[in-house]
Amino acid sequence: MNSPGQWLRMVAGLLASLVLALAIFTLRQVSDGEAHMRLSDAAFDEDDLQTATLHARRAATAFAPGAPHVGRAYRRLEAIAVGAEAGSRDADALGAWRAMRSAALETRHLWVPMPRELDRANENLARLSARAQGGSPDEHRRALLAARGELSRDEAPSGRWLIALCVGFFAALSGLGWLGVRGVDRDGKLVMTQARWGALLALAGVALWAVSAWQA
Repeated sequence: MNSPGQWLRMVAGLLASLVLALAIFTLRQVSDGEAHMRLSDAAFDEDDLQTATLHARRAATAFAPGAPHVGRAYRRLEAIAVGAEAGSRDADALGAWRAMRSAALETRHLWVPMPRELDRANENLARLSARAQGGSPDEHRRALLAARGELSRDEAPSGRWLIALCVGFFAALSGLGWLGVRGVDRDGKLVMTQARWGALLALAGVALWAVSAWQA
């Protein structure tokens, strides 16, 4: 039987591993984001807006909460879009707004971390798309409303299925942990009464995870 101290050490070890994994992931995201921003800066200085947009978008998708390169990437995309439209380079402007929208959508989970940027990109894409169709003021208004409706459609994964996905993952992990800690005695023999519950929890977690991943 494991003592409370052993359980506490196991939990502390798992938490430490999780923190280390998050730190490594954040460091990788920041490193990648800064590298892409340097490439975007160089392309922007040479007036290569397509390349500058490409690398700014990649920097924006290398998302980490509070990372400075993320805000810089979105500001770069907005600057490209505004400047390109002012210079009658609508194709480059559309490309920058699309890149901003794509980055905001690709980094969402249970919520959208950059909602202002997503709304701004949607509005400007709708405006430019409607303007490109031309026509009378009424036709322009209808085209604008249609474009807004199309762009604002939320095709994000269902929040409840994402929550269920997380629950299934942790249930499977807990079941395997239970199986490894309580299902085997100190002599390495299987303790069926304990192993059964761990196996059932792990199987239920895997099933919930699989169904949630399919539905989400």
